[in-house]
Amino acid sequence: MKKSVQAIVLAASLCLTTPAMAQRDETADRAAIHELLMDYGRTLDARDFEGFSDLFTEDGNYNGTPGPEAGEMMRQVFAANASGAREPNYHVFFNEVVTFDGPDKAHATSMSFWVVPGENNRPVPLMMGAYEDELVRVAGEWKFKSRKVNSPLNPPAAAK
Repeated sequence: MKKSVQAIVLAASLCLTTPAMAQRDETADRAAIHELLMDYGRTLDARDFEGFSDLFTEDGNYNGTPGPEAGEMMRQVFAANASGAREPNYHVFFNEVVTFDGPDKAHATSMSFWVVPGENNRPVPLMMGAYEDELVRVAGEWKFKSRKVNSPLNPPAAAK
């Protein structure tokens, strides 16, 4: 009788702790995905194009460019500076929504402004981005399987 009471207590305690453990896992995954989304901006703002490529899976893509080639493509985009952006310039992110599609898959949407120095060095939004992401966990690390970026507003011809 004593062993059956212990078994019931053990089973009850496992039932009570399982949701909390699952919540901690989702919370940790959300934090890791948030860090990935922020690393996108951090690597570009630092002009760390190799680090930028590392955010993608080997078979992933960034607006159709293969993930491993995305850093070099962005290096060329920044070098051409078609928008005339002055430095320093930074990404500011908002409206992040993450939905899990399984233990190692998720999708996310978010938005950003690309901010440049304006008159009197005041920050001025130059472009706005809307992101659609497919995310996967690879070797314990969240990465972009696919990242699509659209501009909901047309960027100006040159930064002012």
